[in-house]
Amino acid sequence: MSATVEANEKLVCAILAEQVAHLRDRMDASAAFDLLWRTTALLSWLSGLLTDINRQAVQPSPVLERERAEAITEIGEIRRQLDHLAFVEAQRQDFARQIADCVIVALERMSEAKMPEGAHFSSSDLAKLYVSDDQRQLHEEVLKRLQG
Repeated sequence: MSATVEANEKLVCAILAEQVAHLRDRMDASAAFDLLWRTTALLSWLSGLLTDINRQAVQPSPVLERERAEAITEIGEIRRQLDHLAFVEAQRQDFARQIADCVIVALERMSEAKMPEGAHFSSSDLAKLYVSDDQRQLHEEVLKRLQG
């Protein structure tokens, strides 16, 4: 392999590592994730407001009490679903961050002159960088698919 080709490959690896690092840093700024938390907080506030309104009523109303109870039950269900959705989104972002970190490290190692002439960064070298079983499982799935 000529020095020019090797230098170009190392440059490509360095550029890709920077791009993925930039992507990783932007993952936490998810508007949808923020909206989930804001909606959950709003539902808590509304639940408390309904309780306060009912307590301040001059004359108890069975219809108002039933509607308030139904609304609070529905708010509770929506909050549980939003909490689950927020948890799933956090897991997804965490996995994406793990993958991005792994790609960054692999590309940085490939771009540096640490490997002897003719040596290559293998899939087993890449697998050593994983921090989760999900990454290992994805790696195995890709290997199986590529090996037929």
